[in-house]
Amino acid sequence: MAADPARSPWRVRLIAVAALLLLGAGLWWLLRTDDSLNVPLGVEQAAIVTYGGPSLMVKPFKWGVGVNLRIAQVSERDGLRVYDIRYLANRAGTFDLRDYLASEDGRPLDGLPSFRFTGDPKLSKDLESRIRETEPAGVEIGGYYTATMAALGVAWLGWLLLLIFYGRPKPVVVAPPSPPPTLAEQFQALLTQVEAGTLDAAGAARLEMLLLRAWREGLVPADAPMARALAAVAAGERTRDGLRTLQHWLHRREATVTREEIAALIRPLAQPPAAAPLPAPAP
Repeated sequence: MAADPARSPWRVRLIAVAALLLLGAGLWWLLRTDDSLNVPLGVEQAAIVTYGGPSLMVKPFKWGVGVNLRIAQVSERDGLRVYDIRYLANRAGTFDLRDYLASEDGRPLDGLPSFRFTGDPKLSKDLESRIRETEPAGVEIGGYYTATMAALGVAWLGWLLLLIFYGRPKPVVVAPPSPPPTLAEQFQALLTQVEAGTLDAAGAARLEMLLLRAWREGLVPADAPMARALAAVAAGERTRDGLRTLQHWLHRREATVTREEIAALIRPLAQPPAAAPLPAPAP
């Protein structure tokens, strides 16, 4: 069957139009410009912003913000400020650095260029996988490292123990204190000095004090004042003569009291007390 010559031009025209449309769509796809940049999440990026308006500053940080940024450096060129801005995307989405900048004096940022980018989680996952692949699985050290460190540790501990304990002086054994001398022993020592003529002023004062303490027994209580005790001793029948003799010997140089008389006063008190008799055994 022969083709209709009247329909052929229309078919050709339709094919030509379709071809032109496809060609135009392909050129648009190739020549289209995307004003956003894909950046991986969690990886710091850099952007250079040139602006002639008021000085820029980073807006105060807010919890949950999608982008963290900082101004690393500011320089001037041809009357304009050049800002080196470092930014980091925290989550997926499209962002503009202009939304995170403000002027230091609060004026509006007229004419500030837009800088759009997109946080891409896929790139971040690939980056994390590459980091994991480059991390070593384990560390192997040869040359008997563990055994060597253990031996050094034992040697160091032994050396420390030697420093602490070797040549250390033995603890000094402190003897228990001897019991104080009894009253009879004190009188005996003073009696020896009186008989030898070596009793000094301090010994004479001590002798007077001990004799008064011994003579007041049975006359006044132990806590009685000294004036009362002295009066009781001076009035006592068995003690008044001895007190008079002692005072003449101590306080009167012209007295004729001899050392033998003072020794006679001391000698009965210098005798140790008689031991109590043992009980008789039971029949």
